[in-house]
Amino acid sequence: QSSRARTRAREREHRLDVAMTTGSSDATRAALLVAAGAAVGAAVGAHVRVSSWCPAMPWGKKSARAGSTANARASKEELIANLGLIPHPEGGFFCETYRSGCAPMASKGLTDLMGNMMTTTRGPTPERNVMTSIYYMLTPEHDFQAWVVNASDHVHYHHAGGTFVYHIVSPNGTYYTRRCGGCVANGDEPQVVVPGGSFKAVRLEEGFEFGIIGEGVAPGFDFRDFKFVTEEELKGRSAEAHAAAADLVKKEPEDVKFQSFYED
Repeated sequence: QSSRARTRAREREHRLDVAMTTGSSDATRAALLVAAGAAVGAAVGAHVRVSSWCPAMPWGKKSARAGSTANARASKEELIANLGLIPHPEGGFFCETYRSGCAPMASKGLTDLMGNMMTTTRGPTPERNVMTSIYYMLTPEHDFQAWVVNASDHVHYHHAGGTFVYHIVSPNGTYYTRRCGGCVANGDEPQVVVPGGSFKAVRLEEGFEFGIIGEGVAPGFDFRDFKFVTEEELKGRSAEAHAAAADLVKKEPEDVKFQSFYED
């Protein structure tokens, strides 16, 4: 069945190529494109159903065998050095790679007034950069991000290595989990969205040397929009989340000096 679907898709692609080069109208070309897209989608869907597809993810996988695929890939130490990652105050390692209209990292986690700006409703200093993005890595030695809350929406993109298991509590108290990773057949999602105002914590799934994600934030990240969640706050919003992941609450968060994490 999968083979027949792929054959039909190839035949429709050939007919599309012929039609697109013989002066068809815009409406006809649009209809043909939609039909071809549906055919290709059917072929891919059939293949997924037949093979129960799950991509092999050797990057970051633990292996004791010298010369194995995992060891042939970059080690976590090489990635930390080559990507310029530094310790993150929430746990793990990071590097800011984008801040709208200005140099990343230069403002040390605060809004850069020289960049592209937008106005929010946040307190006495409502201006924020439009968007920011970072690399974020967890390792077995630093395998979780503590419970935090941020006013901005966050979109997490899995890049390589192990799955990030997110614990999320929405502003209305609903608790749920998401898996940000590459193995869709195991319930992973390549992207995980955390709306602003949600409590979130994350742990690297066991069995991997590291995991790397990208994290887009809009309006752009500013430490004034961020705080660690206390155990009392977590329990007060969701007893279920507290029972499931109270061990991810950061101890004595008031001692954290955020700007000290940035290199000069």
